[in-house]
Amino acid sequence: MFFAAILLHGLCLANAINFTTVYEWDEFDFIWPSGADSSHGQIKQNFKSSKVYLDYMAAFGERLFLSIETQSGVPATLVWLPTSGASTAPPKLAPFPSWNLHEKDNCDSIQWAKGMETDTDGRLWVLDDGNRKCPGKLWIFNLVNNDTTERVYQFPDTVVSHTFDKRWLHDIVLDKTQDDYLAYITQVSSENIIVYSRKTENSWSVKIPGVRISTLALSTKSEARQLYLGRYGSKELYSVSVSELKKEGGNATGRLIGKWTARPYRMLIDSANVLYAAFNYQSYTSKRNNSTPFHEERFHEVGQLGAGYPFTFALDANGSFWMTERNETDFGIRHKLLKAEVGARSYLYKILLSTDLPLRG
Repeated sequence: MFFAAILLHGLCLANAINFTTVYEWDEFDFIWPSGADSSHGQIKQNFKSSKVYLDYMAAFGERLFLSIETQSGVPATLVWLPTSGASTAPPKLAPFPSWNLHEKDNCDSIQWAKGMETDTDGRLWVLDDGNRKCPGKLWIFNLVNNDTTERVYQFPDTVVSHTFDKRWLHDIVLDKTQDDYLAYITQVSSENIIVYSRKTENSWSVKIPGVRISTLALSTKSEARQLYLGRYGSKELYSVSVSELKKEGGNATGRLIGKWTARPYRMLIDSANVLYAAFNYQSYTSKRNNSTPFHEERFHEVGQLGAGYPFTFALDANGSFWMTERNETDFGIRHKLLKAEVGARSYLYKILLSTDLPLRG
């Protein structure tokens, strides 16, 4: 009887995270410009919903921001969705900040949005991998000031190659210091971390010898801050002290933490210092507590999804974990937007207290 009670308690803990489905899409559509001119009409005519592959996510206020893989038939690579609405119908994708910044081969527009993050001051930071004509950039938008473009930073060729085939901008996390924001950025399969300082408008590269990086996540300030790295093509998880990343042109030492059950392509840390990960071709996500020895736990698991990158996720300021789920079958592609209350926020915030939660009527 005692053993049965212990087993039941363990199962309850394992299934404590309850995701609810907010929206489902059989196919996506865009909010097209009203009174569309001939160019927008042609873009709408060429749109292919099957080509929409959600890549990265960020949350702020009552909006979710998503990047889309740039492909023929995809009119915008950076979009947003409302987190709730009066209708139960799934919302259409809205280009961010407007259609005007999504002109193909115009290097003053966004060409290929990749990793993104929102900061605690209401900014959206977006990596733009460019294309064969346009170099890689970092866009910073002010969400509390009508989504204005606050800054566009073009990486120098010495830090991020201006040759398209020699770069692959991927992931970004933000380190808020006493008087600055530092962005740590990865290029797929590179041994280098790109560091950008908002205060000085300067960027540099730090090498992690022997660790080709795929994805990253930043710990909370509750510990000597660590940058966690997923090794490219591997299940291995490494960490590096951020103190080693602030010296231009130097090297930093990667420390092996443990091995996941599969290869991670996306990671995220919450305000309680819990690390979440999604894996290539796996229909589950996992988590681990960074304050304890390496131990992986399943966080969310479904049946076979058939997608190479089935999930993307983000945390908001109210303790909600948002996640998209992509299901590819012989009958088509279906997307879901899921939500769970986890009682923790992004790593940029302090741990969530009950007094921080919004009042509910």
